[in-house]
Formats: sequence, C-alpha cells, structure tokens
Amino acid sequence: MRYLKLYRGLVRLLPHKWDRFSILENRSLSEKSISHFEAVLKRHRASGGALAFFDAEGLTDHLAYGEMRPGVKVAKDTAFRLASLSKTVTASGALALAQMGLLDLNRDADLGLPYSLRHPRAKDRPVTLIHLLSHASGIRDGKVYEAGLLSGAPASRILSGDSHTAHLPGEGCAYSNFAFGLIAPVVEAQTGLSFQTAMDKALFSPLQMRAAFYPGLIKSPLADGRRILPPSRTPNFDGLKRQSSLPEDWDQVDLERHYALAQGACCSDVEGLVRLGQALLTPGFFNHDSLEMMRSPHASLRNRDPFLTQGLGLFILNDDSIAPYPLHGHQGMAYGAVQMLYLDLEKQRGIISLTTGASEARQYILTDLNRALLKEWIKND
Repeated sequence: MRYLKLYRGLVRLLPHKWDRFSILENRSLSEKSISHFEAVLKRHRASGGALAFFDAEGLTDHLAYGEMRPGVKVAKDTAFRLASLSKTVTASGALALAQMGLLDLNRDADLGLPYSLRHPRAKDRPVTLIHLLSHASGIRDGKVYEAGLLSGAPASRILSGDSHTAHLPGEGCAYSNFAFGLIAPVVEAQTGLSFQTAMDKALFSPLQMRAAFYPGLIKSPLADGRRILPPSRTPNFDGLKRQSSLPEDWDQVDLERHYALAQGACCSDVEGLVRLGQALLTPGFFNHDSLEMMRSPHASLRNRDPFLTQGLGLFILNDDSIAPYPLHGHQGMAYGAVQMLYLDLEKQRGIISLTTGASEARQYILTDLNRALLKEWIKND
C-alpha cells in the first residue's frame, strides 16, 4: 500500500466508538482473552462484524459487535460478502466436484470454452484448473480486466488484451482475480451446470451452508461494506440493495461473463464458514488426497509477501512472529470490509473474522488487522 505510514497514522487519529462484544457463544475464551481481541479490533477501527472460533467438533465461540447496517446490530445469522475469502470457497467446491467425478483439475481448461486460456507465447501448453487455483496460469489482472469488470465485457475480449504475464504457465505466480474468476466458466464448461448450481450441488447443500455467489440468493440479513478511509455517508457495498436484485439467468451457464463470480462474490454467515472450516481441518467430507492437494505449496508468492506460499485457494502462512508452524487460510478485502478464515492444523482449530469495515493497512498481503488477530489467537491458546 502506498503511503502506508500516512494511512496508519490517519487510522489512529480516526474517532472510534467501540461497541463491545455481544457474546453469542462462549465455550473456550476467558474474559481476559475476549478483552484482548476487543483491543485489537478497536485499535484497527473495526466498525462492526463477527469474530468466531471453531474446532473439529464445531463452533466454540462467536462474538458480534457493531452494526451490519445503520440501526441494525450484527447478529448470529448476519451474512457478509467474503471478498477474496471466496477463493477458498471456490477451491473447496472445485475439489468437491473433482471427488464426485464431475471435474478434472488436470484437464486442459480450454475444452468446452469459446476462447483459449493459453498464453500467447505458449499456445501448445495447456492451462489447467490447478494452474488457475494456484495463480500459476500466466493470466493477470490488466487494465482491460479492471475496465471489463465495470462494463461487463466478455472474457474473450479481456483475454485478448493485456491479461498475460511475462512468465509462462507453471513457471511463476501472479495473484490474479481474473484468473481465479475464470474457474467459474471452466466449471460450467466441464459440468454443464451454472457455477452457482455446481457449488450448491457439491458444497453448499452437502455442508448445509447458507452461502451463495449472488446476494439475491442469501436469505440471511446481508451486512454492508464501508471504508473507514476515506469516510463515506453511504456504504460502498449496500447489502440490502444487493439482496433486492437477482439476475433472471443466474442459474444458466454463461461462459463469457461468469468470470466475475468465483474470485470474490461469495456471501456467507459465520455458521456456514465454520462448516467449511471443519471440512478443511480433517478428512471426512474431503478425502485425504484432496486435502493434501489443497494444502500443499503449488507456487510462491514471495514477490508480494515473504511469508506466504500458494496452495489451491489457500495461503500457507509461515511467519515465526505469528506461529511456530504453518497456518492455512485466506483473507478478503473489498468495499472496506476485511475478512479472514485461517486454520491451525497442528491444534485442529480455526478462526474467522468478518467485518463491515476496518483499517486496510498492510505491508504485504496480510492486513495489519488480520495479522494482529492471528497473533492474539496463537498467543492466547
């Protein structure tokens, strides 16, 4: 982030009225631990949200604070837009579809698409879902992609622009929302199902998750997203307004435009993420091989963050200042909201933090807020 010191300084100067935790579930946290987590969220100006902890048995602690929208408190069933935490959801759905025999992660992803994902300098080298899931496809977020998101440009037009990296597929890692978004049309081409329908079939329904890639399908109250800097009177993400509209063709295959779903559009409540986190902790819903594939390093993110390696839809965090062993998870940032789900495989537990808005300060990829929460979590074991 440019001007990081200035941003951090301005955040510290922001007036902030902390609304103390509403304890919805408390089976493991001491009063002292709760006060420490409150201090972290207050210091990073979290305006409203939920903090939750779980283990292989289920939810252990669920703390809510602030408002989901003006005049409405965050509650047990509040859903949040997950931003890039959606990538873990998408990857989980892809692995589940592969286990069902409906998807081949190593197949040429071009098959069935009306355009090619292949690098213009390596047209004989197939791009696979493994490449897309690990940001190693050679596809990047160019200016054409950024403009295309706003205009609804077809994927074929974006791919013909500035959407390829200097390195070839499988030879480097470039974190890319566009590349990850293209997983949706690849899923549709291989399964014949719309992306949302495929995720319902393979992941949401079996795990009984109240989650969707369209806000209009979310039955729970959906929280706003609002930047704390610069402050705004209106939300950057209006949950109520987003829920009031649903494309008529949401359940239809659209190989040209569904690239805007898989990378950041998922919405879920805490309970749904707990169910997903449990499935990722230990073999059961996913078999051992699927979990190993998802958790294993496939590419390096050291050009952007010295502490992160890339799994399939998961970051592998190796930072001794946080934990003496790797943590696996992802974060999300959009519209001012800062989200996170991380797993401690050593102790078979997980942490979830969902906000309506907070400090977005970060030196590398992981935000100051999420780093501080992880440190507090590990320290207060």
